[in-house]
Amino acid sequence: MPEFPAQSSVELSRRLEIRGGNSSSWVAVLHPIADAQTVLDGLRDDLSSLLQKNTRILDLDTSSFEQLRKELHQPADDIVILTAVDELPPEKWSALDLMRSALERRGPLILWLSPGAFTTLSEFAPNIRSFIGPSIFAASPEGGIMTEEERKNRLGELALHYELTDAEIVHRAESGELPPEPEFVEWLVLLGRGDLI
Repeated sequence: MPEFPAQSSVELSRRLEIRGGNSSSWVAVLHPIADAQTVLDGLRDDLSSLLQKNTRILDLDTSSFEQLRKELHQPADDIVILTAVDELPPEKWSALDLMRSALERRGPLILWLSPGAFTTLSEFAPNIRSFIGPSIFAASPEGGIMTEEERKNRLGELALHYELTDAEIVHRAESGELPPEPEFVEWLVLLGRGDLI
């Protein structure tokens, strides 16, 4: 299996934001072997905070097709992470592939898979694989958290772009004057001030 680029939650959020809220984005994220649940919880929380949309986790292992179809469309514009903690048998991937059009929705769909599950999906669900296209990433080994250098660089980019300091952003958030723009939410998260969102 080829190496896929590691993505932090912030980077993945940025990609989805650029594509737009109703882009019907399909993304595969290959989870780490250790602490997969912790990383998944962090990804859900970060996506919700940064994109200001509800993010739900649905389990492919235990959901029937009918349940899945219903839950994906109520609502159809939030963010859904489909997990396959246990590797799904090939026949389940084939069945999902045949019914892929019923899985299409306006909001982003993220498949949270082990590398082995992704290999099985690629072989037995070629249409779903084509929906994903090149949008395949490995969860960042730091559990979806940027390195300190990446964090500082991104804070510098935001400060330069908006011509504001970190202290001004915190002050505006505390006084209720900060617009609820995704970039400002990201800024507060990177400052460790998610409590002000």
